[in-house]
Amino acid sequence: MKETLEELVEQRRGYKYLNKNGVSPYLHFQYDLKSRKQIKSGMLNTNIDDECGSGWNLATLKWIADNCMKLDGIIVECEIPKKAKIIVPVKSNGKFRTDIIKIKKIHSIESLFPALKDINQRLKDYKLVNPITAEKMPPKSKIKKIMAQVGAQVGNQLWAQLWAQVGDQVGDQLWAQVMDQLGDQLWAQLGAQVGNQLGAQVRDQLGAQVGNQLGAQVRDQVWAQVRDQVMVCACYAVKEFFNLDYDHPAFDLIRLGIMVVSVMGKFKVFGKNGKFLGEFDQ
Repeated sequence: MKETLEELVEQRRGYKYLNKNGVSPYLHFQYDLKSRKQIKSGMLNTNIDDECGSGWNLATLKWIADNCMKLDGIIVECEIPKKAKIIVPVKSNGKFRTDIIKIKKIHSIESLFPALKDINQRLKDYKLVNPITAEKMPPKSKIKKIMAQVGAQVGNQLWAQLWAQVGDQVGDQLWAQVMDQLGDQLWAQLGAQVGNQLGAQVRDQLGAQVGNQLGAQVRDQVWAQVRDQVMVCACYAVKEFFNLDYDHPAFDLIRLGIMVVSVMGKFKVFGKNGKFLGEFDQ
């Protein structure tokens, strides 16, 4: 995500997150955003063992995105004059400080993080679409091929991979904010529309055979698959929302409009409204 700490220090530049009125979130200092004069700090903590200290604290975009950035703020790009001292803490993961800065440019969040373009309006307009729409069984050979690539227990693994992808583009802090707003639709609605419908159909299909013959272990495995596939639907929704250049074999099942549960040596295929479409040997 943009420049590294080392690159910024070498270029004598840095970034600072402020709220939309030009106020810092920590010390509530009001910056004059129109001024391009050098600003001197009264004190500078030169102890490299102190991660935070007096002086003008600057950071990389990644540090800002992961730690303090909000959707309604701005990012100030600052120059550091040659006569100024730069202190990089030993344990820094992107933050440093100096005694003199000069505001170079004011950036909107969207201009530096394209994945967030029109994010507030997109969040406002977002309507979840249940992707499980198939009413007929797709080709069995295609399903088998996809399942061979998908493997087992993909839900949490896929979510972790997707989290990393989004985090790289928008930062952990904003990713969490977006999920606060999308979360109810992704989890509650998908859980109801996909998980509950699929769960009911799985129960109907497996019936007493799973309950009486195979016991709790198999039941747990089946419900874990149902939860995984709800997670896959949520991941696919996030991928589409952010228009991410990221794919996974599990998404091919979503594109077919189906969910597949593996049990007792068979693939059981479900479609729209949890409808059972058929089964075949693995």
